[in-house]
Amino acid sequence: MLRLLRLAALSGGLFLSASASALDIDAASYGYPLTNPFEATIATTPPELRPELPSDDDIDQSDYSLNMRPERGFKLPDNFWAVKQLKYRLAEQDHPAPLIFLIAGTGAPYSSSINEYLKKLFYKAGYHVVQLSSPTSFDFIISASRFATPGVSREDAEDLYRVMQGVRAQHPRLPVTEYYLSGYSLGALDAAFVSHLDETRRSFNFKRVLLLNPPVNLYTSVSNLDKLVQTEVKGVNSSTTFYELVLTKLTRYFQQKGYIDLNDALLYDFQQSRQHLTNEQMAMVIGTSFRFSAADIAFTSDLVNRRGLITPPKYP
Repeated sequence: MLRLLRLAALSGGLFLSASASALDIDAASYGYPLTNPFEATIATTPPELRPELPSDDDIDQSDYSLNMRPERGFKLPDNFWAVKQLKYRLAEQDHPAPLIFLIAGTGAPYSSSINEYLKKLFYKAGYHVVQLSSPTSFDFIISASRFATPGVSREDAEDLYRVMQGVRAQHPRLPVTEYYLSGYSLGALDAAFVSHLDETRRSFNFKRVLLLNPPVNLYTSVSNLDKLVQTEVKGVNSSTTFYELVLTKLTRYFQQKGYIDLNDALLYDFQQSRQHLTNEQMAMVIGTSFRFSAADIAFTSDLVNRRGLITPPKYP
């Protein structure tokens, strides 16, 4: 459940329009039913408004690995054994087609639920699709980041660019007609910097770059997210934590339903129930998910570089 909340909070609502830009549609005629920005961020698009997409069984896809930082492998602590090589996912068409790279949002791996959704969307539209982890995800920090200290967008773009070139080199027979690029949340900002880098290096000559909910100013976005955890939440005190409050609401919700069903519609349905979260509680959920991601980044970077700010360098 926390993973669902985390991914939803990082994404915001994702809306694509083939025929009109956002400036062409006023709020009244757009037709999106959620007017509360906190609910729209957590629940995203209501199930009945989502397009029909292919299932995993209908997609020719596989996971692959790149050995981007071989010199780092033997130095890593044992708890990083699974991510010494960078994994990514490739969905292939059975004919020549454009290829699109998808960059995940803050702290998210290549297989995040939103990347999976976007993969199905673009695959249905006829693209080869490559799913990449965020430079702030622990697997990318360990296996692909030169400095294992993400957050400087120009340097993150350099790392991503090398990964994209590695992906292409690993599939020389894949019939690609042209290249596209997209990302959501922080991944959208990464896509902008990668696109700028490609303007000079011309390795891909991206035909189009789509930015989904990018932060306009990264420092402002981080500051706003951090302020959300300072919200005063009714019912939280010295004897009841915020997590206990939310889990109690979820328990009552499932008791009223009579069964547990963890599906994509859960968050939207939950917010329509009597146990729905208040604005203050939703703000805390969004802010807390960001705190978790920030903690993951800080811990991983500290441990890989053995700075000793969090974990003593010689601590097993």
